[in-house]
Amino acid sequence: MRKERPAAENGQVRALTRGLDVLALFDAEHTELAQSEIAQALALPLPTVHRLCGTLVRQGFLAKDHGHRRLRLGPEILRLAGPLLAALGATELARAVLRELAEATGETASLATLVGSEVVYLDSAPGAGMLAPRASTGMRVPAHCTALGKCLLAQLDPEQARRQLGAEPYPGRTATTMTSWAALGPALAEIRQHGVAVSHEEYEQGLLAVAVAMPAQPSGQPMAIDLCIPAVRGTDEVVAASTKRLRDAAAELTASRAR
Repeated sequence: MRKERPAAENGQVRALTRGLDVLALFDAEHTELAQSEIAQALALPLPTVHRLCGTLVRQGFLAKDHGHRRLRLGPEILRLAGPLLAALGATELARAVLRELAEATGETASLATLVGSEVVYLDSAPGAGMLAPRASTGMRVPAHCTALGKCLLAQLDPEQARRQLGAEPYPGRTATTMTSWAALGPALAEIRQHGVAVSHEEYEQGLLAVAVAMPAQPSGQPMAIDLCIPAVRGTDEVVAASTKRLRDAAAELTASRAR
């Protein structure tokens, strides 16, 4: 979780950069952090972190828990995120379509985009089953081993996709994760041809996901929707049915945007 900082920065820029570095530490695995954890992650003195966090709390970008010992993202983040999510297509209609998908299938449905080598979830509707995976807005997962990620990467030029993934080997999450471009590149080409991506326990054992691309956005940002299914339920018939439902949902969202 440690981050490197540029050496040459003036005082104001350095303070802003450090504040952004603090906010960037919060993710799906680190929803709450103590100031000591922030100081360790950023290699900053604790008094400096105390001043930074105090400012971020006063401005509403961070919030304290009831014991005032741990911090979490504050409501000001949501105010800023709203227009961004709307611009990227995470509208009320998209939310309704995700809910319909989840209700019809019992599986978790999500809308996501690509940031660097990671998938960022824009919205999600939980499935009804006890085994249904959970996803939250803002959650980040690797692109190279997820259905959403492969679907998003397939929307890019191959060389751009390879650059965004960074250095090989890619992290191996399971025994079936593709950790090289030699393996992943042809897989992305096939996804471009057929318009659907499947991840069968590539990201996590026991987890299968099916994703389809959303048509090109005005912003040019790639987007995709998926259904995440426990592998025990992921038969060929379920994958085929999920693909059809996802394509219908993508078509509905595309038609609504054209109106």
